[in-house]
Amino acid sequence: MTSCLHAVAYTWQTSESIYIVTASAVRGVSVLSKAEILNKIRDAEDKVEVLIKEAEEKRKQLQAEGKRQALEKIEAAEAALMKEMDAKQVAAKAAVETRKKAVLEEGRRRAEALESNAKKAAVKAKAFVLSEFERAADA
Repeated sequence: MTSCLHAVAYTWQTSESIYIVTASAVRGVSVLSKAEILNKIRDAEDKVEVLIKEAEEKRKQLQAEGKRQALEKIEAAEAALMKEMDAKQVAAKAAVETRKKAVLEEGRRRAEALESNAKKAAVKAKAFVLSEFERAADA
């Protein structure tokens, strides 16, 4: 035995009522009054209201998740930037320290050269003073 699941609906309106008749080979015929129709409409509206609330909750959840993910990405980018800046700062300090050592070494070499030249000049000056003193003493 096969059952037929096809339903046929007929509607008509009188001055006082709207009727919807559904016919099914399995169930027979049913007639809905205006009150029953309004109840079905209210039930449908209630279901729609529940669906709207659920959709609004889902939207809020998705929005909150999106904000959370955006904040995580911003924090990760800031952390990467800080790491990069720290690395550049360390490299800059090393370069400054290297330059400082080079300048100090150059200054030390110049000071040694000046000291060496001063010693040579002092020896010449001593010899000159002694020679002038001896010449003055001989005269």
